[in-house]
Amino acid sequence: MNGNLMYEMARQRIAEQQRAARQASEAQGLRSGGRRKRAREEAAETVATPAIPDYPHEMFATLPEPRKEAANGRRTRSGR
Repeated sequence: MNGNLMYEMARQRIAEQQRAARQASEAQGLRSGGRRKRAREEAAETVATPAIPDYPHEMFATLPEPRKEAANGRRTRSGR
């Protein structure tokens, strides 16, 4: 083959690779932009989260009562 022809083919191949990389980058940018837009829309919704209590007694007020020991002196099993 002619050396000049090989050079032109290599140059075209590199140009195609660069074009494909640029298109992939643009597509990724569009996808991330869409994700950001959806995240902003979802963040705009009000989310019902429990408030952080100001005092520890408020935090522990909703805990269930501890289990009582068995009447025969044994301790209750922790797995149940």
